[in-house]
Amino acid sequence: MATWKLLAGVVLAAALSAGLAVRAAGQTQKQGCSSLSSLRLPDVRISEALAVPAAASGQVRAAHCRVNGVIGTEIRFSLLLPDSWNGKFFMGGGGGFVGSIQNSAITTVNQGYATVGTDTGHESSGTDASWAYNNLERQLNFGYLAVHRTAEVAKAIVASYYSRPASRNYFQGCSRGGGQALMEAQRFPEDFDGIIAGAPAYDWTGFAAQMLRNMQALFPDPKNLTPMFTPDALKGVESAIVAACDIIDGVKDGIIDDPRQCRFDVDTLSSLTPAQKKALKVIYAPTTNREGEIHPAQPFGGEGQTAGWPTWITGTQTPAAAGQAAQPALCLRHRRVQVPGLQQPRLGLQHLRLQ
Repeated sequence: MATWKLLAGVVLAAALSAGLAVRAAGQTQKQGCSSLSSLRLPDVRISEALAVPAAASGQVRAAHCRVNGVIGTEIRFSLLLPDSWNGKFFMGGGGGFVGSIQNSAITTVNQGYATVGTDTGHESSGTDASWAYNNLERQLNFGYLAVHRTAEVAKAIVASYYSRPASRNYFQGCSRGGGQALMEAQRFPEDFDGIIAGAPAYDWTGFAAQMLRNMQALFPDPKNLTPMFTPDALKGVESAIVAACDIIDGVKDGIIDDPRQCRFDVDTLSSLTPAQKKALKVIYAPTTNREGEIHPAQPFGGEGQTAGWPTWITGTQTPAAAGQAAQPALCLRHRRVQVPGLQQPRLGLQHLRLQ
């Protein structure tokens, strides 16, 4: 921790010195933006510093200076510095396995915040974790380090550009971004003055165990990766569950207010095959081994949502995503779950130990 504090101090000092020099030269804001391309910070390469005019539509509408760069080996980031700065900094998190520069707080630039996002040190789709295999640096960057390093570098660039540090620093994220928020609060509490952790995905060992268990149920034959459920079948499951549990809260509005209160018998789904019913029973049950529960049960509801079950549980039907049916299992092989023979479809969970 002391090493990172020292490095952060060096980065900030260098940025402030450069920023004061820029302002002393009397440059305009546009000139000041382009000059950031030559800003020298420890272990940072700035690849672009571009003045972007105001837009009439889109997520980002405020005039700003866009700074793209790389920290260390491959932590990419994109920082937006508004022309009308409110004196504050807001970082946004990413989702899934990230893999591209993501910033859930990007629209705050329209309210005057300087804002940044990162790819957490690798490039991939949000559901692919093959990048982590035998690469400890990428594992650590994704796990906790990339967000911290990006925050420190971004704050240093902010201080350089505006000739003063931000008065307040904030972070928000949901799902994996919520996990990033919790990690920041625990490991680097001095990075931000306020943190919003939405639906935090943090129990990666539990997720891995659940996904492995689901794949065993959904793909009993490892040589056949055709998804067991079509999108229409999943929508039918969702509709039946909503019809049964919608009224529990006293209001029939097409919404299950609290999935934990929903009690549904999968055997009543007459349109499904016995194999499909058996798989659903596994998915809706807690993931356990002989030591007890590893991960809670999948709640009822949301089965027909394209970005949910097809992506993370059942696999997709589209030919263009031929490898995605096995995607969750692929992800598992590259998560840090120390289980001998993890690639075997019939592997039990009895040796899994929660970290």
